[in-house]
Amino acid sequence: MRRRPLDAPAERVADDLAALPPERALPRTGAGLGWLIGLAAVAGVGLVALDLWAFVEARFAASPVQGWAALVLVLALTAALALLAWREWRSIRRLAAVEAVQGDPDRAAQAMERDPRLARPIAVWRGLVRGVNDPDRRAALFETHVLAPLDAEADRAIRRASLRMAGGVLILPSALLDTLWFTVQGLGLIRRIAAIYGLAPGAAATWRLARRVLAEAGAIGAADAAAAAAARAVGAIPGLVDAGIAGVAAQRIARIGVLAKQACRPLGSVKRKEEP
Repeated sequence: MRRRPLDAPAERVADDLAALPPERALPRTGAGLGWLIGLAAVAGVGLVALDLWAFVEARFAASPVQGWAALVLVLALTAALALLAWREWRSIRRLAAVEAVQGDPDRAAQAMERDPRLARPIAVWRGLVRGVNDPDRRAALFETHVLAPLDAEADRAIRRASLRMAGGVLILPSALLDTLWFTVQGLGLIRRIAAIYGLAPGAAATWRLARRVLAEAGAIGAADAAAAAAARAVGAIPGLVDAGIAGVAAQRIARIGVLAKQACRPLGSVKRKEEP
């Protein structure tokens, strides 16, 4: 009778496994994307630095007093925005994880009721689901009585951040400041939405969202610098160019807010319909 492989002695199986060549590590697919994002960020910083230098140089050409005043004001505003961005980044890195409660209204309620704002709606939900064993029904009631008001508040936060972003682009004098303003608004919006739901995305989702903010900020700054240069070359009205950039920046901030909402929402992005 032919011996089957599973009938072989344990010592022989161990020797055969030890003789196998080591497995090759799978290539890291995210490494290339990280390099591309880094290259785009460097290119964006270079473009906005050139735009900022041209702005200060133009003020110096007008008069030394205007030049030094513009330089001091731009440096002060840049430092303030950079400090705000750094504080938001540090706050983002300290966010807690939401993966442990994802899709489970009972575990989400236990984590969210620590927030005093959410204690009452969760208490109402607990009273409604007492004796309800159907998971879908419990989740639907959680959507209606706990998450629906939070969804509305998150949507309002996204709209306010979009308006602030558009207003900042119209007011700030350079692409570099627009880039820093976008970073501050994006990171602050992620943290705000996490606070609204009483939860926050986990480390992986937080890094993806923050990386998306930085990539979008570089793209906005580069587009702003390129559009300003083109407007000067063809004699276009600067206000129209700024309005277009402001609209794009507001739309990008809104998209980041939607992604943050999906990452922080404990039952996902698709609402369940409550059964009659």
